[in-house]
Amino acid sequence: MKRTQLSHRLFTYFDVIPITFTAVVFIAAYVFAYLYLTGNYNVGEPASQAVFAAVAEYLLLLICAIMIFGFLSALIAYVIFVARIKQNNKYFQILFDIVNDKENNAVSAAKLKINKLIFPLFGTVKIRFLFENKFVTKKYVLASKQIKLFTAKNFEAECIFDFPDVKNYVLKSVKFYFEDYFSLFSFSLRCNANAQFYILPFDKNTVSIDSNPVSQHDSQTRTNIIKHLPGEYLHFKNFEDSDDVRRIVWKIFAKNKELVVRIQELRNNYASKYVLYASFFNNKDLFLQADNFSRAFLTYYKNSVFAIYSELKKNRKLDVNIKFDQSVNVAAENELLPKEMFEISASEWQNHLPPYDFYKAGDVSVLCISSFVSAEDVAKALNITNKLSVIVFVKLSDALRTNRMKLFLQPIFIKPKSGSTDELRLKYLFSPLRKRLSANENKIIELLNKCDNTFYVV
Repeated sequence: MKRTQLSHRLFTYFDVIPITFTAVVFIAAYVFAYLYLTGNYNVGEPASQAVFAAVAEYLLLLICAIMIFGFLSALIAYVIFVARIKQNNKYFQILFDIVNDKENNAVSAAKLKINKLIFPLFGTVKIRFLFENKFVTKKYVLASKQIKLFTAKNFEAECIFDFPDVKNYVLKSVKFYFEDYFSLFSFSLRCNANAQFYILPFDKNTVSIDSNPVSQHDSQTRTNIIKHLPGEYLHFKNFEDSDDVRRIVWKIFAKNKELVVRIQELRNNYASKYVLYASFFNNKDLFLQADNFSRAFLTYYKNSVFAIYSELKKNRKLDVNIKFDQSVNVAAENELLPKEMFEISASEWQNHLPPYDFYKAGDVSVLCISSFVSAEDVAKALNITNKLSVIVFVKLSDALRTNRMKLFLQPIFIKPKSGSTDELRLKYLFSPLRKRLSANENKIIELLNKCDNTFYVV
């Protein structure tokens, strides 16, 4: 059994037990103190010691009563909640939405609604979200300003997610915890909940790209904005009855005795467009040990792709289309945010379609590739790439690059959080993947320097 599977089973087992580790230690200390006071008191001892022992004994009994009251308060609230869940499967509602944090970045939030939620007296109710692939969140404390003693009518709470990975999260179930005021007892209940939300990419890198648009071949597809389509000054067509006589080219008529007119410049909605092809190809034969860092690399690559898209979209009068090398199904959209943000967020690494198999010459304005594409695959793609297409190479090694001195000294004073970027940077520094990835990046840059296409290294 793998270590991750064992830890997950242990977590699932201990998470069900209503008595916490703190309660076990506290109860053991309480029993020891009570036995010590009652076993070491003799009748012949001084009155002061007898009074002290009696006061201490009553104090322990008071503490025991407080613990029992907190236990019963949490248990009653838990039993009522279980009964209401069994009566109504839709007793609580979870709605995921996109909000802005303090830095005005788009983040996901879960809005929870429960009718007449019973709280333990002076206790708390917490919630934990369980996603697919056995991903579990921390406990979020449910609080409300509308709480009156035990009951909160139309209870509403909001949980802001600070997940580092840009991806589509699919919720499988949630766990509610009813705890007393000392958090010694915790009664949990797991409830099914099918929902999903997105951690969206954000434009943190400034990318300046000068690219050429491609022609829109499908003249039946209309756009919403009237856009500029230049005419061909040296191209002509035969004169028709509907054409203006003043547009006839008389010099050609005098030479060839043919009535032709110039194709004038038009302003319609069959204009050209910018096409961005983002390759999420991961050569598994080259990067066998990339699993530990693939999520951090994928998030960095998605942010870079969105930065390229934002640059093409900025100050452009033409459409910007993104082509993906995988089927991207967007289930949730926000009218205030572009659909492309959700499509980029839902994309994953794939290893069955390299860039040279998907790419169509002449149909791409910007070709975006990552360090997970081998130099041999890049060479094949450059051989069929249109010379007018712009190549953008995203160096994934920059995602975990940092100052080495700072990386060694920081853990001495501050222990990095498990699974955080700082912990990954330290592991990546000693990983054999680092040298292999750096060597492949150098080969790709050499190929780009030799090709005729305009390229950028991000």
